[in-house]
Amino acid sequence: MREPIRFTKENIIKDIAKQTNQNISNVREVYNALEKDVFDILSSVDEEKDVSIKLFEGISLNGTYVPKSEKKNNLTGKVSFVESKIKPKFNITRSYCEKLNEVLHS
Repeated sequence: MREPIRFTKENIIKDIAKQTNQNISNVREVYNALEKDVFDILSSVDEEKDVSIKLFEGISLNGTYVPKSEKKNNLTGKVSFVESKIKPKFNITRSYCEKLNEVLHS
């Protein structure tokens, strides 16, 4: 099995700073603000509203509210309660995937 190349937050910050000729600490501050905003938006989901963040062209993050419910164990018949929760998901569009594959085959 191939080992994936891991891009860390710090690697990305340094790369953006280099590409934009900006100070690393300034880029880190913007990156951290973006990360906090994304978290705050996703955590604002409730029974009244779900959220969708178009993070980049072709990439979005979605937060959906899942209400409290009863769940019955089929083996024991015991009923338990599942607390409400936020279910985060991401979506990558088909056109974004096609762009990636165009780069691969060019």
